[in-house]
Amino acid sequence: MSQYRLMSSTHRTAPDHELEGWPSGVKYIVGNEGAERFSFYGMKAILYIYLTILIQATGLTESASDASTAKVHLFIAGVYAFPVLGAILADKLLGKYHTIIWLSLVYCAGHAAMAIFDGNLEGTYLGLTLIAIGAGGIKPCVSAHVGDQFGKSNWHLINKVFQAFYFIINFGSFFSTLLVPWLYNGGEGGEISIAGVGLGLEHSGMVAFGLPGVLMFIATFVFWMGRNDFVHVPPNPGGKLGFLDTVVGFCLFVPLFMLLFAQDSGLVTMWQWKIGISAVAVTVGIMVFSYRQRIKEDDGFLAVLVHSCKALFKKNTHEIGSPGSKADPEASISKHWFFGSAAAKYGSGAAEGPLAVFRIISVFFLVSVFWMLFDQHASTWVEQAKQMDRSLNLGFWTWSPLPSQVSAVNPIMVMVLIPLLTFGLFPALEKAGMKVSPLRKMSIGMMVAGTAFVAVALIQAKIEAVGEGQVSIGWQMIPYLLMTASEVLVSITGLEFAYTQAPKRMKSIVMSFWLLCVSFGNYFVAKLSHAFEGWPLSKAFWIFAALMFAAGVLFSVRALFYTYQEYPQE
Repeated sequence: MSQYRLMSSTHRTAPDHELEGWPSGVKYIVGNEGAERFSFYGMKAILYIYLTILIQATGLTESASDASTAKVHLFIAGVYAFPVLGAILADKLLGKYHTIIWLSLVYCAGHAAMAIFDGNLEGTYLGLTLIAIGAGGIKPCVSAHVGDQFGKSNWHLINKVFQAFYFIINFGSFFSTLLVPWLYNGGEGGEISIAGVGLGLEHSGMVAFGLPGVLMFIATFVFWMGRNDFVHVPPNPGGKLGFLDTVVGFCLFVPLFMLLFAQDSGLVTMWQWKIGISAVAVTVGIMVFSYRQRIKEDDGFLAVLVHSCKALFKKNTHEIGSPGSKADPEASISKHWFFGSAAAKYGSGAAEGPLAVFRIISVFFLVSVFWMLFDQHASTWVEQAKQMDRSLNLGFWTWSPLPSQVSAVNPIMVMVLIPLLTFGLFPALEKAGMKVSPLRKMSIGMMVAGTAFVAVALIQAKIEAVGEGQVSIGWQMIPYLLMTASEVLVSITGLEFAYTQAPKRMKSIVMSFWLLCVSFGNYFVAKLSHAFEGWPLSKAFWIFAALMFAAGVLFSVRALFYTYQEYPQE
């Protein structure tokens, strides 16, 4: 048993391949995920309303709603960009367990800052920055950590644990989206009455942001309790080499940070400084990488790219053909005009990885437009709900939901639509002779997302024609249903596509690029919000719908020429 131990007699470094039941550490991971998702979605539910009030109080902009939309989506962009750094820390230096623990504490500090600095815009931005770093950093680690707990004998249970993950995410999202906005009324109304007895409450942001913070701390404590039950897969390579790999990764992340966040955070505003800082960071990263390679040569993604670039620059192509010649898609990677030299040095498996990653990225790029639309249920759709008649009367039970509570229908619809589509519609289409490939599902989903924005544009046009408070909130259920269907078709299918199409050694990299699609989509919304400032909301919705349909058409064309090549784990 000693080959399984790491650092202490209580830590395993590999799963027990003879265990047929559930690993003992799984309950701690699932419990942690439930509390963490509750805290995140609860905070996110009220963020647009909260920021709108704060920004309006400053008087620095004419349109607080547009400014709030930009800030919300910039925050979400950060949450989905920082997983790149979290994955590097976990894989190369700290391991998944320690990365989750330490960044969870950063996460808790972010919630604490938002509660303590309630009503203070700068303090709120500090809290959001810490939450983005914490939530984004642990995002790529938790699902991988739970997968590490399973061995050969209980591998058949891994589908069930991920189903439990997805259920607990939607479970937490539903209740937090109802409870946290109720705790933070924000002057927007919203009362519940049963048999004529009012149950409405109004509290401060300190309570509304503090509760998710407390739950996040509980989630961290629960995770810590399982430390002796977990399999702790050690980082590779770890130690000095792992530190150098981490420095390289962080340096190469700097240009992305300059693009996405430097301007809006106020850190760097001049494009000349952005380019200069990025160039210095990349140069330092390459120098550190060269030093690392001299110590012990790596054959990973960056090593293959650097070697191939050098070979191309030196025209050191040996017998792989001349640079610039068209690559035969059927030829071996060893004959490739760019990666052939790397295949000769590192082997075909290592050289094929980056090529597969670039092929997948060519598909991912257009999915960013989908995320540009999807995450607006936390911003512009909340703004639309503010302008609608939200009174619901079911006889003995009446409810006027807060605008930020309406999105609670999304997780309910997700849990209903997944079995309907997975076990109903898709098998029926297959029996009818219609092959529903992952990219075809995603193409349909992108078109459905465009249709959802046509629906919200029509609803908004009606609101603008008849006045606020005249159109029933029930109409918003139509675009919510359409957008949730597109989520099932694009988001869940995209995760499956990314995992199966990524080479075994590149799965973490590919998943990071998938999350970056979400980040770029939200970045585009933040930028367009400034461009649309002062416009009628209906006009913005029509533009987003047109962008989605255009991206859907281009995606469908790209899908026609994509060649599937799966890389299952051994």
